[in-house]
Amino acid sequence: MRTLILVGLIGSLVPAGVAQEVREVRAILPDPEAVDEFEAPEALNQIEDRTVILLDLTMSVEAYPSFENADGTYSGIDGDCEFGVMEGVRMLSIPTGSNHLLLSVRPGNPETHQANSVACEYMPSLQLGENIGQVMRVRGCYLANYISIPTAAQYVLNPLPASACGLTH
Repeated sequence: MRTLILVGLIGSLVPAGVAQEVREVRAILPDPEAVDEFEAPEALNQIEDRTVILLDLTMSVEAYPSFENADGTYSGIDGDCEFGVMEGVRMLSIPTGSNHLLLSVRPGNPETHQANSVACEYMPSLQLGENIGQVMRVRGCYLANYISIPTAAQYVLNPLPASACGLTH
């Protein structure tokens, strides 16, 4: 009996000690290579439930997310945003390009999740009309959680410390 309990304990400890695979997900929204305008970038298909994600998501003006702010209010960006890191973002709802894939990202507290950021940057290759190439980037280390809804899949990316993705912050 003791042997069975000991074997069970050791078996339950091994998975906890094994480093989890980190999946790098890099995408531009809307996807400049999409054949169908209602298609999410292929890279977003790498996101699966309970996977560790190293995210680098670039969004041009027409794909800017909506925000839940730290004070509980909701907002979006109309037109230009100020260059640099955005503060006070509790969660982003990101338009993936597909009605069947919903994506929310929680950047976390900057003090404990230093690798995670939401920022406005400049990317001249994405100049559209009057837009000077301004983009929003969401980066960091996250754990994907799947939520099943009748007509779509929703993933909520929750913040992880940089060390979970092998980063040195």
